[in-house]
Amino acid sequence: MKYSLLSLTILTLGLISCGGDDTTTPSSNNSATYFPLSLNSSWSYTNESEDQTSQDNMFVFGTQQENGVQYTNLDTQELNSGGFMVGLLTQNLVRNENGKLIVNGALGGVPVEGFPDISIPLNNAVLFDPNALNGTQLNIITGSFEEIIMDFPIIIEYTSITTQEQVLPSYTTDTQTYTDVIQSNIVLNLEISTEVQVGGTTLSLPILSSQDVLVVENYYAANIGLVYSKETVDYALEDLSGIPGLEIPLPEQNTSTSTATLTSFEIAN
Repeated sequence: MKYSLLSLTILTLGLISCGGDDTTTPSSNNSATYFPLSLNSSWSYTNESEDQTSQDNMFVFGTQQENGVQYTNLDTQELNSGGFMVGLLTQNLVRNENGKLIVNGALGGVPVEGFPDISIPLNNAVLFDPNALNGTQLNIITGSFEEIIMDFPIIIEYTSITTQEQVLPSYTTDTQTYTDVIQSNIVLNLEISTEVQVGGTTLSLPILSSQDVLVVENYYAANIGLVYSKETVDYALEDLSGIPGLEIPLPEQNTSTSTATLTSFEIAN
């Protein structure tokens, strides 16, 4: 059955509240499905950022076996997805297990032009768990790698944490109120340094102190899926202007917010 968000208004009349105003204690036997993955189900989103608006039309188009486990393939009608979470879901494999949404693949990096490419392995990482207590860390993924950018060795250390945040009796976006909603967050912390030669000595210089560079807040409604996602990028590099001849080939700072809001959906039987 296909739904528009106007039709949902009738179902939720009288339940309107500000998103996140009320929380409930999660039940250890919550059997609701917060991301249905039946074949031919689809979701349409409007993506908004400071300088542009775009659309994502995501749909289920099949399943795939990986190491003896069956996953679901999601895709978009668009060549490239505009929203961060739609990109994460469609570029990887997903499955439901005991109420959890699990993703297998990789987490892309910071959506800032000129920032180093980052790929964090997601080995059956949990995106949400409605039966977990509020504040439970579902995944902690750490690692480091080195890239050469304009002859500079750039050492990047990362920590990605996914947290189950809260269960909400209702949640309101710009256009609609949903009932029985869970929130989970993804936080990407980065620390970046480089090495320079000074008088025959190798010095390690901090480029980016440990900062939560990317925070993604996701809201999932029972029997619907992802209804709203907010992505915040916020960082500032160290001031290395006092070192003669040193020019770091990275954007010095960025503070930006992007959102993806569900506008319509169809959950196949």
